[in-house]
Amino acid sequence: MSELIRDSSLCQAFACYQMDTPAHSSFFPVEPHSHYFSEVMLMRSGVCRVVRGGYTYILKPGELIYISPLVRHSVESADGNPVVFDVVKFSATRLREIPSYLSDLRSFSLDVSHAHLSAYMNAQDVQTWHLDNIVRECVVECDNRQFAWDLQVRALIYLLITGLSRFWLGKRETMPDYQPQPQDPILDIPAYIEQHISEPLKVEDLAAQCNLSYPWFAKRFREFYGLSCKQFIQQLRNEAVELYLVYSDLDLASISDRTGYTDCSHMVKEFRRMTGTTPGQYRSMMKIQGHSPLIPFSRATPSNHPSKG
Repeated sequence: MSELIRDSSLCQAFACYQMDTPAHSSFFPVEPHSHYFSEVMLMRSGVCRVVRGGYTYILKPGELIYISPLVRHSVESADGNPVVFDVVKFSATRLREIPSYLSDLRSFSLDVSHAHLSAYMNAQDVQTWHLDNIVRECVVECDNRQFAWDLQVRALIYLLITGLSRFWLGKRETMPDYQPQPQDPILDIPAYIEQHISEPLKVEDLAAQCNLSYPWFAKRFREFYGLSCKQFIQQLRNEAVELYLVYSDLDLASISDRTGYTDCSHMVKEFRRMTGTTPGQYRSMMKIQGHSPLIPFSRATPSNHPSKG
């Protein structure tokens, strides 16, 4: 099971894993909590009791539940016996492969909660929208991590979102009085950070975007994401460095420039502090494992995050 489950802040754009009890008893039952990302849970065996936003759901094999951002929820075995279920977590605002007309998908997912649309799908609905295989492949890709696995998972989540959206839209037609809810601007900050990762980023400026004072923004950011804003920025910079090391042949000076570091030595120092290895060692290790750029990375490529296309 991925180590990401230990980090509720989920700095990554997504995390996919299988929960198998009692093998992962230290993580189960899942106590009441909430987070800024969306979560899809699909039962494989056993029976789970999921309390989501005050409503209780009993999930049997083949059934699925969607948990919107910021909705408090908990998970436990319904009969005390072992359970197995797959989990796909994702931050909709950071999935840039989604076209612009769906760029506010996170808002739509929150509206699903506000409008009390069905968060539960029975086994037949799951099969109708082909979500069983999609979720399974997400977990397999995250476990195996073959070349370009992250791009593959993003594509699969795209398909997962499409199936969920079609399912919801069918329910939405029965609610003519439904009105979208205003959204909290702090939810858009991770996407902004990632899109401007090559630039100097000041917490004061991010706070101003949300019309909040620095102290209040810092407090609320930590409550939402589990890290300080500075720590979050550092995590995303490190993630960007890893992607350039794997998918490009850029030298370290160019990578440091494209990921917002003041100089190459600063990048190397921070990368080693966070990963326990140097960028050069990391790149060599990835090449040994078969992770290397298919073609030389053009020096004329615009200076942005490699997963932007």
